[in-house]
Amino acid sequence: MTDFQINDGDLTGFKGKVAIITGGSSGIGLATVELLVSLGALVVSADVQAPPNTGDFLFVKTDVRSWADLVKLFKAAKDKHGRIDYVFANAGIGPRANYLALEVDENGDPKAPNQDTLDINLNSVVNTATLAAHYIDKAEGGSIVLMGSSTGLHPVRAIDYSTAKSGVLGFGRGFARLMEVAGVPIRVNILAPSWTATQVLPDLKDLLAAVSEVCQPTSVVARAAAYLMATKSRHGEVIFVRDGKYKEIEKAVLRPAYDSIKGDTLSDDDVLAKVSALGG
Repeated sequence: MTDFQINDGDLTGFKGKVAIITGGSSGIGLATVELLVSLGALVVSADVQAPPNTGDFLFVKTDVRSWADLVKLFKAAKDKHGRIDYVFANAGIGPRANYLALEVDENGDPKAPNQDTLDINLNSVVNTATLAAHYIDKAEGGSIVLMGSSTGLHPVRAIDYSTAKSGVLGFGRGFARLMEVAGVPIRVNILAPSWTATQVLPDLKDLLAAVSEVCQPTSVVARAAAYLMATKSRHGEVIFVRDGKYKEIEKAVLRPAYDSIKGDTLSDDDVLAKVSALGG
């Protein structure tokens, strides 16, 4: 695995740059808003809840499940600042669905499992990234950071949460590849943090301390988000974040593992390229 550090000198060039952060009123989102403001960025924060403190940034009340709300968010940022450079699709909630014990309605018929986690943690991330690719200036380029999770890397009993995060991993890896093929100068990277002291689970820090597990502060992940906006050297990467340490695992682990599995055969993407060429 490729370990790296994030130094203060890596977090430069934000003055005059415009950044949108979803889920910006708490947790990692709020920590990122505060960090970017301190670095001189023009920040637009989106959330269903107002931020705990008013600051030197624009807050736009946004239900990320709504495409119309997301469009209004991007238009508000563009109207206010004239441009959009960075987008952090961060909004998320904890697990909600129970797939083994369905509730029933008044007729005794089973109700569908709760979809909120899939809608917010996956669908809203996809929609936010899609709008980012539309609104970020294609001539100057920019950066899209997607909030994944270490739960997308292995089997986890919080099924709706890990499913959403696995989906973010698949979408982000493919979206980055699509940017390359299309020649669009927008960098796409994915964060995969481990246990972090957010509001996803109540009293998480205390619960983990009781079982001798580390719960990293939100500032650690916020630094990674800001770094992926600032650096121009990383694209299509997955950054694992745990206890203040950063590891790149897409190029160092995931891609080599696939290459070893497929052997000498073409990759699925190479096959798609050949198929596309037939129609061209």
